[in-house]
Amino acid sequence: MKKFILGEKLTIWALAFIFISSINGSLAFSKEVEIPANKSAEKPAQPLRLEDLIEYAKQKSPEIIASQAEWLAAKKRIWIDTSLPDPMAGLDLMGDMVETRVGPQENRFMVSQEIPFPAKLWEKGKMANSEAKAAYARYQAVERDVTNRLTKLYYELYFTDASIGVIEEIKGLLKKIQSVAQARYSNMSGSQRDVAKAQAEVSMSLEKLYMLKQERESVSAMINAILDQDPMSPVGTAVLPGKPVLKYSLIELVNLSIQNRPEVKEAEAMVAKSGYAKRLAQLAYFPDLNIGFEYTQVGSGTTTESMDGKDSWMFPLRFNLPIWQNRIIPEIQEAKQMVEARNAKLREVKNTTFFEVKDAYFRFDSAIKVSDLYDEAVIPQAQIALSADQAGYEANKIDFLNLLDSERVYFNAKLSQIQFFTEALKSYSDLVRSTGVDLNEIAHEGVKKS
Repeated sequence: MKKFILGEKLTIWALAFIFISSINGSLAFSKEVEIPANKSAEKPAQPLRLEDLIEYAKQKSPEIIASQAEWLAAKKRIWIDTSLPDPMAGLDLMGDMVETRVGPQENRFMVSQEIPFPAKLWEKGKMANSEAKAAYARYQAVERDVTNRLTKLYYELYFTDASIGVIEEIKGLLKKIQSVAQARYSNMSGSQRDVAKAQAEVSMSLEKLYMLKQERESVSAMINAILDQDPMSPVGTAVLPGKPVLKYSLIELVNLSIQNRPEVKEAEAMVAKSGYAKRLAQLAYFPDLNIGFEYTQVGSGTTTESMDGKDSWMFPLRFNLPIWQNRIIPEIQEAKQMVEARNAKLREVKNTTFFEVKDAYFRFDSAIKVSDLYDEAVIPQAQIALSADQAGYEANKIDFLNLLDSERVYFNAKLSQIQFFTEALKSYSDLVRSTGVDLNEIAHEGVKKS
């Protein structure tokens, strides 16, 4: 009888232990996973406008400043290459008088000026002018390249900020779903599994936030590097860009790029320079002149046979003899090869331009269409389905997994819309860069994306 009572007590204690363990388990599942507060979020970031960034970059970017200085330096080369060489001056001081036919010669003064064949200076001037045009085109290319990189980084900043906003929205929605699941579990009308899945979804959003915040810090550091600022300087929130509108056909864009792209202009200027260099090499057969003036001072005679002399002067005229063919012929051949090389380079730049324009055009076209599809159809439909499933779950009419699927569809649709819209903005920026002109300025209409 005692053994039976003892066994019964053990059974009661075992059941009590299992009951307490189940309560502790349910309490553990009901514990929320809190996302650490963003310290930088305590002070709201100031809005950041793309136009202000670009204007600041044009004044402070080291790349732009360097290319502008090189262009200004190239302009001075025109004056240098078209100037005459420095004249030569000399003075012969004689210790002892040298007897000449006209009398004893005491001192002689000389000055001469080398004058290249006139056409040579003309060709050198045109070469320097072409180099200055090429330097200016490089300056424009660097400015547009920096602007393009900064614009795309700004759009990447918009993507991270907008994506963080979507995740925060979904996190709030998941917390509401979690509260409903906990309430149903408390009323014995739901399962502990629903609570656990809701908490897992909230925890998974933490991973996405960490990745996006890390990406934002990288983008901010790159923006500061372009602007020549401290990499730790805070970067404000990107303002929602307006939807770009493209009114040109692909053929029109290609024609615009050939006429306006700085790289094409630079290649054309270098082709012109090589042509002038070729003509300058051919002018090596023409001699250069050297005009001088000499003045000889004649003193009084020292013997009775000598008579007082008179000072003399003369204008010597000299010219070089271009007879060394082993120098002239290779120079002409070198210039011809450079003409061929520059023409090939021009074709290469044009072919690259054609590809970049076409690639950016179709990337923009597809991305903007997909973005509009998400904005006008997918997101509204996903939102309606999510609202219906949420109401059905609260009324205990649908399963939790269906509600979770609707939440994921809505969440992915929102992120995909932001991603494709950002890709459209980047492609449009690439299109502006590859054509070399500001197409229709992006209309900052402030259209709000849902």
